[in-house]
Amino acid sequence: MMPIGTVVLKAGPHRVLKGSPWVYRTELEPADAEPGSVVQVKTREGRILGQGFYNPRSMITVRMVAWGPHGEVTPELFQRRVDEAVKLRQEVAAGRDAFRVIHSEADGVPGLIVDKYGPMLVVQVTSLGLVPYLESVMDTLSAAYHPEGIFEHGDLSVRDREGLPRENRLLRGDLVSPVEIHEHGVRLEVDVVGGQKTGHFLDQYENRGRVGALAAGRRVFDAFSHTGAFGLAAALHGAESVVGIDIDPAAVRRAQENARINQVDERVQFVAENAFDWLRRESDRGPQYDLGILDPPAFTKSKESVPQAIKGYKEINLRGIKLVRPGGFLVTSSCSYHLSESDFIGVVQAAAHDARRAVRIVEIRGQGPDHPILPALPESRYLKCLILAVGS
Repeated sequence: MMPIGTVVLKAGPHRVLKGSPWVYRTELEPADAEPGSVVQVKTREGRILGQGFYNPRSMITVRMVAWGPHGEVTPELFQRRVDEAVKLRQEVAAGRDAFRVIHSEADGVPGLIVDKYGPMLVVQVTSLGLVPYLESVMDTLSAAYHPEGIFEHGDLSVRDREGLPRENRLLRGDLVSPVEIHEHGVRLEVDVVGGQKTGHFLDQYENRGRVGALAAGRRVFDAFSHTGAFGLAAALHGAESVVGIDIDPAAVRRAQENARINQVDERVQFVAENAFDWLRRESDRGPQYDLGILDPPAFTKSKESVPQAIKGYKEINLRGIKLVRPGGFLVTSSCSYHLSESDFIGVVQAAAHDARRAVRIVEIRGQGPDHPILPALPESRYLKCLILAVGS
């Protein structure tokens, strides 16, 4: 498909000139291209950078797809990108029945997330420009995985800005939900229709395995536990006891059912409560646990709200550190890409100082390899995970 418009960069040191796939509205001269169309991107001097999806409704106005003067956005291009993504997962997610198949810009398919849960594929589309190519993408995915069904999780606020309807729908085949998946020996039921994101947080897979390796003989708390994957990994790998806390009663019910399926319900308790309240109340009683897990939702989705988010991260880390006995570990995460790794480490340091406890970082981790990172797009490295050794 040939571009039906051209956009021109203003003068300036724009990130797209160094390979970033995002072009912001403020970086472009006025243009009259249609929302969702393919445009050619040029510099003021006339150099063609490539082609991308255009949508003036979004602050990220162009999402680059094809690079260079001969780059062209076509169905065949997306078929190749999907094939490449599938082959990568055969290497980095071998033996798993649940993993991310396509990670948006990092796999060269802007605005598309695809997660595999056993026999189901769950997709999220957040770019209007991708819609004309979606059938071709689904054909390629179907040929690779032969899923029983492909479900679109489309009730997302970002779709409002793109001009896309907010709706969940079955794209192909039959709906299987809940579906059982397996992680580090843990059986998990995932609700691909009503669950958060696409039903589960696959980016923490590797880190849940690390928690399992640390858990034997320890008393564990798992704050913001969702459907219990961290806590159950700990329990199945020998934790003495686990308590999980989440504000969502539906997630807690699913976690309790997952505990029963794994036959660890006698050692595991999940409670429906605000995790901030639980952490505050329990930490006032002093250290009680040998391993703590903090896996909160993103506290900020914009640069403007980072200062407020830092307060939230500091509060839960202060309380988490206070709850861990000397010699124990705290596994703490942030999925807010607006909060950098160095800032997150600073938050942890400030929390430890105020808690009057010594901590050492023994591991700096992040998202799993099925969630690849573009060096030119720092925002694609959004998950930070620290393992802290907590002293006296």
